[in-house]
Amino acid sequence: MILIALAMCFAGAGIAQVAQYKPKAWYKNVKQINRVMNDEPGSPYAVELNPTVSNSRAADVVIGDSWYDNQSNAAIGTRIFTFDDGTMGATWIRGMTPTAYADRGTGYNYFDGTSWGAIPTERVEEVRTGWPSYAPYGINGEIICAHTGGNAGLQFSWRENKGEGDWNYFTLAGPAAQPDLTWPKMMTSGENNEVIHVIACAGAAVAYEGLTNALLYSRSMDGGLTWDPENVVLDGMGSDYTSGWGGDSYSFAHPVGNTLAFVAFGGIKDGIVMKSTDGGDNWERILFYESPDPYFDGNGGNLPQCGGGDGYNDIVIDDQGMVHVAFGRQIHLDDTPDDDTWSYYPYSDGLVYWKEGMPILDTAMIQSDIYPEDWTTMNLYQSGMLAAWTQPHGNDTLIGVATYQASLTSMPQLVITRDAFGTQIVQLFYSAVSVGFDNSEFNFRHIWGRFTEGDGRFSPYTDYTGDVFHIFSECVYPSVAQTMPDNKFHMLYQTDNMPGNSIIPTPPSHDPVLNNMVYLEISPLPVNVTDNVAQSLEISQNFPNPFNGKTYVEVTLNEASNVSMEVYTLTGQKVAMSDYGYKTTGSHTIAIDASPLNTGVYFYTITAGESKVTRKMMVE
Repeated sequence: MILIALAMCFAGAGIAQVAQYKPKAWYKNVKQINRVMNDEPGSPYAVELNPTVSNSRAADVVIGDSWYDNQSNAAIGTRIFTFDDGTMGATWIRGMTPTAYADRGTGYNYFDGTSWGAIPTERVEEVRTGWPSYAPYGINGEIICAHTGGNAGLQFSWRENKGEGDWNYFTLAGPAAQPDLTWPKMMTSGENNEVIHVIACAGAAVAYEGLTNALLYSRSMDGGLTWDPENVVLDGMGSDYTSGWGGDSYSFAHPVGNTLAFVAFGGIKDGIVMKSTDGGDNWERILFYESPDPYFDGNGGNLPQCGGGDGYNDIVIDDQGMVHVAFGRQIHLDDTPDDDTWSYYPYSDGLVYWKEGMPILDTAMIQSDIYPEDWTTMNLYQSGMLAAWTQPHGNDTLIGVATYQASLTSMPQLVITRDAFGTQIVQLFYSAVSVGFDNSEFNFRHIWGRFTEGDGRFSPYTDYTGDVFHIFSECVYPSVAQTMPDNKFHMLYQTDNMPGNSIIPTPPSHDPVLNNMVYLEISPLPVNVTDNVAQSLEISQNFPNPFNGKTYVEVTLNEASNVSMEVYTLTGQKVAMSDYGYKTTGSHTIAIDASPLNTGVYFYTITAGESKVTRKMMVE
């Protein structure tokens, strides 16, 4: 057994040796602060299929940077907001001085309706902070909430007019017994976004009111002068229901009128939604995942291999006041009694979708398969609750999975809209380990998307970062604006050229590198949701491969169209192109002539009409 120390803020962990094909090993978790790096060279994702790369996205716009790359321990908070006038604000954890990051604070940029500002060179706050949440505030203002990691508790930064002027500050400390508040999530409500709501943990892995990481709720209607309630454990979240909560394993929904909601789900204990229909005066507890052990703390050693979540949760309220939840599916195990550690399977796969009115999930519904050979046999799929899973890419296989405390398909973001015909569309974005894209040690994560009308049928997969410009791009921590005044999706995500991050585990996946914070605009795809929508373009892996001289690709068209091909080097340089002319529906075999190419690895992109598919080939 290889033992690797894990430190994420304050915890340690170990890792067992992994199998070559089916995952037999797991990570040891400590006090709900978990995850380590892993390496598994085999996978079942090796079939002749490749999702269509998106042509609905705009160009990436780098709006900030940071050497501190652990943007969240689990669920991603609200980091970007689109205002009714088309302006936008975006925030992230910014730290430029590894590895102590004494300068850590909130990075901020503003879109004035025409362009983003210059990449910031300073943090927003005057003190060290982390984990910002961003929201509109007042008639035309903005507000940020972040934690200080000390007795000052939470730091709020606000200004009356968004995008201009000096920042004003106030703080909220925790209760006298635990003034440190950590990992906050904030949102604002009211006619003019004047009511501030925040949830945060009482300290970091400390006991408060019989809970570890007690989750406290506070509300202010006067700009932080007073709070009512202040630092309360809501009924339904106390020690009579659970042993505690996990840092960042909770997230606020964007309010709809007086309807408010947040999700809290660490992955093993009960998964709940707290919902208020009167602006936060009263709250209802809605159970969506029933745990086999709501008081689980790792000490029992009697948790069998079972299906739960990975702590990356998101929630949205539709215009009928109903809540929708998404989370990464993860398999857990505790067979070590008398300690506070437990295990999870790092190759757990699947993204779960649940909406109010659906049956309550449990381990039997989620099942304990790490990644089944046929997802359509899964209870989740048959119940319309399986939103996504890792997609194949020709004959490529999974190389390895860098640590993010996440499922292979995770970090969900939900947005609900209505199309031109008034049909409700639930759009799901997420970050997933992407087969066929790797640095020979780990696979990269890409930003993916699917949508549904809420009936359990999902659209085809879209890889928004699967083009040749993202061959070596790690795309993680997406945050998507909940408002769409221009009928576009607006996303902020973090990217660099190294899978994993430099903060966790210990030793980390890689040394610190500079990360870009990327703004991405996405146009909604045409709505035509069915269980198995045939793609307009499918291609086989080129054969033979490796090769010299010529290789061949079978192209299958569902619509007649012009077919062309471009060949790129690993660095994105286009070195060849061919036009195969107009092709009818059906299968066609096309040739790629590699005689002008040097020995090495290349990517080729075949285009048919509006569809594109990219594959990898090797020239000998």
